[in-house]
Amino acid sequence: MRNGIIWRAKNILPVAIALLPPAQPGKTMTYKPGQQLLLNFPSHPEYDFSNFVVSDGSRIAFETAKEFCSGNQVPYQALYLFGQKNLGKTHLLLSIGNRATENGLRAVCIQGSDFADKMGDGLSLEAQRTLEQLLNVDFFLMDNVEGIVHSAVAQEKLYHIYNQLVEKGGKLAFTAGLPPDRSSAMESYLTSRFQWGMVAEIKPIDDSTTAKIIMKLTKDINLTFPEPIIHFLLSRIPRDFISIQNAVTTINQESYIKKKKVTLPLVKSALNLT
Repeated sequence: MRNGIIWRAKNILPVAIALLPPAQPGKTMTYKPGQQLLLNFPSHPEYDFSNFVVSDGSRIAFETAKEFCSGNQVPYQALYLFGQKNLGKTHLLLSIGNRATENGLRAVCIQGSDFADKMGDGLSLEAQRTLEQLLNVDFFLMDNVEGIVHSAVAQEKLYHIYNQLVEKGGKLAFTAGLPPDRSSAMESYLTSRFQWGMVAEIKPIDDSTTAKIIMKLTKDINLTFPEPIIHFLLSRIPRDFISIQNAVTTINQESYIKKKKVTLPLVKSALNLT
């Protein structure tokens, strides 16, 4: 592993952080897994490559990920992103689907657990119809592939989807919490397929990137955070994107309700910090 990237032959994948458009006071704009079992594209346009804050060490890899769904020929047909929660895996996955659709390609996304539920024993009419729909795409995307580990049927069906789509020239992308070689409950024949493509970790956000995200989020809602407040937040809030976004949204709401500028006392009050 080098700089968060696991190398498989010549494959690299970016470590990038998702940045959503600004939310209005009292509103949150997010994709909620499970809302729709099969997510067809275009969908959730707020998830786009342009909304990522990319660290200096991930810029080339990030461009490689965009190339994956550009419609141009690339030497790999699968992506596998893993890492902690709320670091941008789902955002990147949906960005791939939206970009592929912009280029006239067909894409579909499904949660791993939803896929397992749909497959059941693999014999039902619903399972067969779902498989037909999933095979009739150019891009097959699965969020949280580890959701299928308790279903031998789902793993077998995914294995066949993988092989058939690759044979037809299709592409697949997956997200997970762990790298494929550490998913002990996953069948080895399936993890070997994951490792055929590009495998990369999205690592926790560093200070510099966290500060960039805070500044971008505040700029988008016409809010100004003095530098001391940014430094304070760097030492007091978790380093995942959702926590950062929630903190900025909460501070914005506090400032809006009290009609006050953002100061350190206001920030501490809004976030219940001392």
